[in-house]
Amino acid sequence: MPVFTFPFAFIALLAVPLLLAIYWLRNRAKERRVSSLLLWLDEKQRWDGGQRIHRLQTPLLFFLELLAILLLVMAAATPLMRTGESARPLVVVLDDSFSMLAGGGDSTRNRAVTAIESELRANRYDPVRFVLAGETPRVLGETVNNAEQARKLLQDWKCGAAAGKLDEAIAFAFELGGNRARVLAVTDQAPMQEISDSRLQWWSFGAALPNLAFVNATRTARDGEERVMLEIANLSPQSATANLTIESQAPNNPQSYVLGPNESRRITLTLKNSAAPLRARLGGDGLDVDNEVVLMPEVNRNTRVELRLKDTRLREIVEKAVQSSPLARLTSEKPELLITDEAESPDTEAWTLRILSEAGASSYLGPFVVDRAHPMTDGLSLGGVVWGAGGAQLPGTPVITAGNIALLTDVDRAGKHELRLRLRPEVSTLQETPNWPILIWNLIVWRANVAPGLQQANVRLGGEARLTVEPGVQSVRLVDPRQRPLQLPVPDNSLTIKADTAGVYELSANQNKYVFAANAISREESDLTQAASGRWGSWANAPSLQWEYRSIVWLLALLVLVVLAVHGWLVARQAS
Repeated sequence: MPVFTFPFAFIALLAVPLLLAIYWLRNRAKERRVSSLLLWLDEKQRWDGGQRIHRLQTPLLFFLELLAILLLVMAAATPLMRTGESARPLVVVLDDSFSMLAGGGDSTRNRAVTAIESELRANRYDPVRFVLAGETPRVLGETVNNAEQARKLLQDWKCGAAAGKLDEAIAFAFELGGNRARVLAVTDQAPMQEISDSRLQWWSFGAALPNLAFVNATRTARDGEERVMLEIANLSPQSATANLTIESQAPNNPQSYVLGPNESRRITLTLKNSAAPLRARLGGDGLDVDNEVVLMPEVNRNTRVELRLKDTRLREIVEKAVQSSPLARLTSEKPELLITDEAESPDTEAWTLRILSEAGASSYLGPFVVDRAHPMTDGLSLGGVVWGAGGAQLPGTPVITAGNIALLTDVDRAGKHELRLRLRPEVSTLQETPNWPILIWNLIVWRANVAPGLQQANVRLGGEARLTVEPGVQSVRLVDPRQRPLQLPVPDNSLTIKADTAGVYELSANQNKYVFAANAISREESDLTQAASGRWGSWANAPSLQWEYRSIVWLLALLVLVVLAVHGWLVARQAS
């Protein structure tokens, strides 16, 4: 049955009674007496419409005209014919945690991919979207329409997250797909509770396996030495032997550790400072990605600080605050940060902090207005602080003010910051509170974070590494652990790289090279004892499908043209 989207057009059927009236009402003929009919060539009675009612005449022309009216009215009502069921929108939620790699060649991930492709070959779904369930849900690629497109897209499903938060990803999938969408969750765990939503199915392809894994690994530099801590866990209900091999500059002999059920063991090492990576390996088992860690040397984020302070008391309190920061190194050689009390701004490429100790300073008790978005104000609490400062106007953006008096301002000159700090120690208590070292600490950390280089040399799998480059660098060459090169643009002199594959990443920016490592370290994901296989939920009771409709206005218009053509042919024939 057709569905009419504009039924109001049926009011045009009022033209049918008008057509009937034309054929019902006839002209009234008048009688005339003539001497002969020889001059009359046609004696046929004309039955044109008129004012008198005669018996209804229904020639073929009437039916053609009636049919044309009906077809035109139906076309104006815009009929739609049902052509079949519409395809289901489908959103597939993929567990992106590294436990999906368990099983080697016949991994959980590979079994899941095979099942997804088989389901999509039925062509019951359109469109199909994929959502990765990691620390935060995110969409994988564009929508697809068939199994072949899905197979290519699933090659980017790397299972490179330290956790797979399925609940958040499923909620996101329902929001993404809409009310008609079906959601398929693919993982290696059974659902924590019964599937109550009829639009959701849960497929699990896991297998409970024993696993020896690294669950923690750190490398830090202290006092001219490097300290390494490795933690190994036996994630199984039986005892197991862990064969540990540690490589730094040269391979070492394996060491064996017998671990009881669910037991962990910490191994600590002390090394000489070295730029070489440290590799630690365990023997093969059900999950290989957590059997190796690579630890790079800790990134040196020290900030070179120079003090040019003539005021002895001011120098004492500044030097003490600077030395409290482990990131600061006092030096006059190529300083990155200069703290001075000189009247004029020094000519230097370093960031500067000018401390103004004005003679006519007044003491301010607040209230202090603090720009909490500025890096200098992190952790400051100025309640009860007495701040001695002058009242002259300072250039730059106010960071801390007392009423309309600027106490700390910041001038940004193409990435080089010039800060001015008002402080008269004789009439202040600021330097006697924790706010003073916090203020200097924030400045040093801020300068270190924007210096070229990596912020971290070791990240967890699924984490992010941030690289800051020198001004003028437009792109960075990245080589990931699979030795695939990639050229990445660098906006605003910084770049964030998501580590979705375990191993070593190499970055090249002009002549500078940077290296960081990503390790699969997560006790929860390495524990395969709760993995399971099965399918839960059914779409049988889901809301009914919608039907697909197509317009047939074009067909009705074609029929009208045919009818009018026949009508015109008949009229022409009768006239001849």
